[in-house]
Amino acid sequence: MNSVSDESLPLGDPPLVEHPTPNGVTEVAQRLSRFPYTPSDVKLKEHDALSVSNDWFTKHDKKEIDRLDNLDFFASDGPQCVGVVPKLHNTSAGIEIYQLPPTLSKETFEKTEGPYRAGATKKYSNKRSGKKFAKFKVGTMAESGLACFHISRLLGHLVEVPAATYRTMDIQEFQKVGDQARTTGHPSCTQAWADLRALAKSANPKVVLSGGKLVYGSLAQNPRGENSSPEDYWTVGAIRGHSFYRVLSSREPIASILDLNDTKSLQDLALAQDMTRGVILDSIFRQVDRLGNISIAVLQHYVTTEGQVKWDDKVSDKDKTEAVSPLLALKRIMYKDNDDGMNWGRDSISVTPILNETHHIDQTIYNRLQWLAGLMQDSEPGSDAKIKDHFVNAVRISGDNYDKLKASLIRQAASLKSRVDSKDIQLDLDFEGAMKKLYAKEIEAAQTANNTATASATSIEGTTTPPT
Repeated sequence: MNSVSDESLPLGDPPLVEHPTPNGVTEVAQRLSRFPYTPSDVKLKEHDALSVSNDWFTKHDKKEIDRLDNLDFFASDGPQCVGVVPKLHNTSAGIEIYQLPPTLSKETFEKTEGPYRAGATKKYSNKRSGKKFAKFKVGTMAESGLACFHISRLLGHLVEVPAATYRTMDIQEFQKVGDQARTTGHPSCTQAWADLRALAKSANPKVVLSGGKLVYGSLAQNPRGENSSPEDYWTVGAIRGHSFYRVLSSREPIASILDLNDTKSLQDLALAQDMTRGVILDSIFRQVDRLGNISIAVLQHYVTTEGQVKWDDKVSDKDKTEAVSPLLALKRIMYKDNDDGMNWGRDSISVTPILNETHHIDQTIYNRLQWLAGLMQDSEPGSDAKIKDHFVNAVRISGDNYDKLKASLIRQAASLKSRVDSKDIQLDLDFEGAMKKLYAKEIEAAQTANNTATASATSIEGTTTPPT
């Protein structure tokens, strides 16, 4: 196997991680590759295509995809050893990847906890030992998840869409797992697995590569909060009952609706921004199954000496040292499964009315949409072809799905531009800007102190001792 765990490896080099299997075929996983263009508002790390902030592909994305790429479906022990078992609850077919509990071997875990277990496997849940941290899905579901991850980053790191990477699986292993799913906790899942087994058996090109020895799809991170399903955030009626909806639906400027000098305003700003970004993303993808696949996480937010706003579920001692503001615990919207998109025959999703009633979005997603839609229409010579090549050969979606995604994104960009031009939407929803402004004095004081310390150190280094 080609290991990519070394942090010093450049982005996307090597482009693939290879996993030889006992059956004589080699599985592959796609590493994160550089997008051909970078928007003007993104500051990249030196000699890297990753962002210094949370507004583009990040070091965390690279690390997570490398972690997924390194998993070995056949290893019987070691850090790359995982439990490979079928998804048996809810409606779709897929394979779940588990971190093995210390008390069970891979063979025992897969044999005892893989199949349907009376009394344990239920229609909407199937608790197993160990931690579920990834999912392998195939077909259009896989393409939807892969493309949604990449588009979310291109448009401004939207709603914490979990990382997803292209991956192949030995068809014999896939069939072995699929045979455990002849009975499931959910009748729709049982039927979905029957259909999937038939596609694999017939070597259907929708799920099996030419040669008939590898199934291909998406290996995606299983996000935090997987068991939460806050329906009160994803039905039109419930959304209209939240205080952040008052912000979105008002035609008054944000500064007139909220007291931006009060930290209490940040929660509504954060959720309002997440909600509009999420609805725009799902509208582009014609996502039809968001209810049950959305999570609310409490993340720690802070402003750094450099004036950057950062957030995560865990904050290290180094992060705390870097912070010039208090740590603020705020609810944020996170997306989980993104595999029920690309339903191109549908004109709307269930929460589209929320976008129609929204009169505020953030500048970043608006600018990025216009930028990406322009590139998809040759705003730079040959840019349309370069982007299609990236999505087909690095993201690994079909040319036909890319063409439909492109058309949908261009329509969304044009619709928002029309509403902004007519002043139906204002570009004044700025969570990060509001947080920076609240702690502007602390940022300035910290930067002044750093500059003074740097000047003092330089002065001392430049002092020479006169000869005696």
